[in-house]
Amino acid sequence: MRIARYLSWAIVLAFLVMALGCRWPRRFRLGLAGLLFVWTLIPGPVSPAFWLGLAFQMPSLMSTAICGVSLVLILRTGSCRLSDPAQGRALQWAGLGGVLLGWLLLLDTFAVLPLPIYAAGFSPAATGVAVLVAVLPWMVVGPRHPWRWVSYLLGSVLVLYVLLRLPTGNLWDALIDPWLWVVLQMGWLVRGIRRVNAAWRGPKATRAGTTTAADTRGWPG
Repeated sequence: MRIARYLSWAIVLAFLVMALGCRWPRRFRLGLAGLLFVWTLIPGPVSPAFWLGLAFQMPSLMSTAICGVSLVLILRTGSCRLSDPAQGRALQWAGLGGVLLGWLLLLDTFAVLPLPIYAAGFSPAATGVAVLVAVLPWMVVGPRHPWRWVSYLLGSVLVLYVLLRLPTGNLWDALIDPWLWVVLQMGWLVRGIRRVNAAWRGPKATRAGTTTAADTRGWPG
């Protein structure tokens, strides 16, 4: 548990440096990310993972896997664009499932739901359902569809969870944490705002073009 806590925070922090510093020189980003990675692995209060662990315990296996895979892609390609549009859309819709799961767990915390959702995460049945959800895209659309990356990601996290039982032995804690839930919701909120802006600018541009054409032909008004 202690090793996993330090390693997971090291991966997450290194990824944040590489992702948020896309405009920085590559060598500077690599040096800073490597320094932060090694610093986080140092045991004891000198490590950022010690204090982050006191406040947030450790990231979920899903957050660690996402940051780890993204970090590898950034290091290999040197680009902050991590997927093509088709893969990105598949991951976005999969992220919606994470948003809904987070809301269910939040409502369960306040005892609003009639069923104990969080307690069900300790059940082998929940793991079986999660395995079915992981292989479903592969079975339905095939191994060449962009949705296969959802199967890869979720399947890998489930394998780690079954082998290591991290971080708490509860399946939901392995699949989502509060920070990942907030990031997923912010992503959907930003995309929604962009679509509203695009829909608003479209009619305005059309009206402006019609007015310009009318003025060019000498129409009144």
